[in-house]
Amino acid sequence: MRIVFASDVHHAFRQVGELLNKTEADLYVIAGDLVSRAFFRYQTAWRFMELQQILTGKRSDEKTEETLEQLAKSLVGDAQEMSLSIQAKEYIQLCRKAEAYLQKSYERLEEILACHPHKNIYALPGNYDMDLRQTVLRDRNIHLQSIEMEGWRIAGYGGARVMTPGMPDHLQVPYGEHRDQGRIKSEALDFFRTVRPNLIVLHQPPYGYLDYLPGYGHAGSPSVRDYIDEAEVKIVLSGHHHDQWGVAFANNISFFNPSNFGRTIEVSRSRPGGFFLELSLENDSVNMATLRKLDRGHIYDVVDYQPSDGDMEMLILDEKRYAQLGGKVPKVHHIRSIRQLQNIKSFFLGYETPETLDLIKELRGIYRGIEKEGMEVAFDLLGSLSFGMAQEGSDMDVVVYVRSRDCVLDDEDTCGIPRPLASVIKALEDRNLSVEVCDSIDLDRVRQAIQDKNLTDGHLHRFIFYRLVCRPVNLRLIKSVENLLLKEEYFRREMEKGLQEYLDILVSSVRHISSFEKYRARLRERGIKITPDVEEAIRNYLRG
Repeated sequence: MRIVFASDVHHAFRQVGELLNKTEADLYVIAGDLVSRAFFRYQTAWRFMELQQILTGKRSDEKTEETLEQLAKSLVGDAQEMSLSIQAKEYIQLCRKAEAYLQKSYERLEEILACHPHKNIYALPGNYDMDLRQTVLRDRNIHLQSIEMEGWRIAGYGGARVMTPGMPDHLQVPYGEHRDQGRIKSEALDFFRTVRPNLIVLHQPPYGYLDYLPGYGHAGSPSVRDYIDEAEVKIVLSGHHHDQWGVAFANNISFFNPSNFGRTIEVSRSRPGGFFLELSLENDSVNMATLRKLDRGHIYDVVDYQPSDGDMEMLILDEKRYAQLGGKVPKVHHIRSIRQLQNIKSFFLGYETPETLDLIKELRGIYRGIEKEGMEVAFDLLGSLSFGMAQEGSDMDVVVYVRSRDCVLDDEDTCGIPRPLASVIKALEDRNLSVEVCDSIDLDRVRQAIQDKNLTDGHLHRFIFYRLVCRPVNLRLIKSVENLLLKEEYFRREMEKGLQEYLDILVSSVRHISSFEKYRARLRERGIKITPDVEEAIRNYLRG
């Protein structure tokens, strides 16, 4: 079973539509905070928060537990506190405006979700949200609800134990957890004990897992933690704390927080959004979890998490977007010509041709088909494919990565042609693809050469060169080896320096220079102007 979980949407409804268009899953959970504010205009929100603060002080003085709206109604018409009476009346008016805006927001989200009638889509409120049972999203609500799919009992509990500035407290979904004579009374705990889920969807995380606040400590729910400790829970999905993203694994339970899907403004910066989790489940456990990012209409795999020997193994696939989350990645310093080439390539990739995309789609189909046969392959794209500038009739050159254990044995029981490479060649022929396999690299041998720090291994030399100048298809397989190299920065730089002479020959070659002429001409034919800074970068690169 495949689940897509996006949390803290923050009014990014258009992006939710893109997410649904570009992914396939058995279950979608679109979780709060679904909205980021209760008013359209920020000036109105600020005024509401001023009134909210005034009435909160009054409520504290009177030691009452009534909602601010109830308090405001009791103050309207109070001749002894005329100023406060006027403010209370304004507060009530703004509460009505907030409810109307929130209802319209949920209607807009439902219109987007309803465009996908064949997808199972549920919604969970956050602390910025209303109780969804009072909105047009009521039929998708999973707060205090449970469903069963393929042997999984999935239940949700939304909201958070926090006062939310700018949100009328009588509209905020109640979070039923409080202390009474030293004991915690919990709506969530009672609900979970009744339905006995093994997969829990939350807004506020359980105490002790992905809930740490600097300067405060753990801020999760103690009662939800109690249920997790006593029951046979396998997976916990939560949000709320944007910077506590990632995975925790304890007592054979997987805890996930994908960070915020909608962009958010924090004290010191704007935190980018687009992040979501895709879970692949087999039997009663996690097979693979991938933290992904929707970025300008494209989806990128950022991190893989896979159970391994009682822990959760992490594989970083996209260092740039991993760093956007706040993740730490090794600093990689390339030689000058490589830095120039990579910057130029990023410009051309912004205008890649349909022919390039079609071929990449074909190659993805090939490696996925080969995976079903129990083998693994990946590709690096050379030339026009690498730059996204392929056209009909272009030279299509690829490097194939294989594993040494996958071999076709000859009469003497030696490894002739690797089985996956033979499968690639056959698949290219079956699909009538005019693609030339320029090289084949044994990833197991590359891995061993990195571990041995073998400066003379030919497969490692070629692997480093292709990784510097090419574009991958099935990056996941390649990254499992490449990340080992990135951890050995001194060794990697020594290997890269050893390639300098070859790179100099490549840059000055007539074929390489003419390739750039072709790429520029193809952009001009499409009416795309190459900016002066890119033209200058190309000239500097080709001069060496």
